[in-house]
Amino acid sequence: MNYYLDFDNTLYETSRLSNDMLKGLAYEISKKTSISENDIFDELKSMFNRENIYNIYKLAKFFAKKYNIEESILIDKVEDIILDGKKYVYDDVISFLKELKEKNHIINVLTYVAKEDLSYQLTKIKGSGLSEYFDNIIISSSLKFNLDLKYEEGIFFDDSPKDLLGLASRNPKILVRVRRENNKYSKQELDIKNLIECKTLKDYILA
Repeated sequence: MNYYLDFDNTLYETSRLSNDMLKGLAYEISKKTSISENDIFDELKSMFNRENIYNIYKLAKFFAKKYNIEESILIDKVEDIILDGKKYVYDDVISFLKELKEKNHIINVLTYVAKEDLSYQLTKIKGSGLSEYFDNIIISSSLKFNLDLKYEEGIFFDDSPKDLLGLASRNPKILVRVRRENNKYSKQELDIKNLIECKTLKDYILA
């Protein structure tokens, strides 16, 4: 059976990574200036969340220029944090992937990113240490439900309401909402016929 697993906030705690990257940048910038880490962190967070610089590399370059810091110092800090990414993998993920492997299922990561974020997403997946479990890595700048896939033969796991609604329209064999606690989408209710919901991957019973 083909399993299609979303990456961010399904397998990987992306919000915690984002926070750590901003902390890392704040530390490096503070070392080079007379500004406190807290003040720099607040400025970084505001820019990252509200000013449409959602690409962490662009953010690093923006602040390198603003504070006259060598770009490579901030970029390298970001890369080091992303590549040390095993700690952002949810506790239930590896055992779930191993069980899929043992049952000879095909494991596909299906993740959407803007074109400019391709390198970032690849680095995250590499740093997660999960690549060895994946049969295919599908990174698309097209919507997940508009691809050349046999949706009716696949089992799809996702956390995003938008993606779940879109995937539901393609009549997948099984559609699973991973509704992790404290996830930004977890409080949003969905009315999708035959949708399976689970708080962790352990809650899903494998065939």
